[in-house]
Amino acid sequence: MKSFAHSLSSAQETVLGIDTKDISSLAYVSGLVALETVIPFANAAEVEFTVVVEGDNTVTIDPVGLDIDSATLATINMIASHYFQTRRWNLPVVVH
Repeated sequence: MKSFAHSLSSAQETVLGIDTKDISSLAYVSGLVALETVIPFANAAEVEFTVVVEGDNTVTIDPVGLDIDSATLATINMIASHYFQTRRWNLPVVVH
């Protein structure tokens, strides 16, 4: 858990200063945070991916050219959605 929390903290530092006032920017940043957290050896900013905000405010990431198993992708999407929702509603990001 400590390693995951450290990865999440580092990922959040990489996106400081990016304007997230609009939904699409926040969704992109959420995708970067999730990718950087789950796949810390890759530079998330260099990963090509699409991001979609679903009607229920969940975020779906589709990385292009990365060989990611379904469980890892589900984790990325869960983190992206959680980060998106907490930042959108100005709540603290909680690791649980």
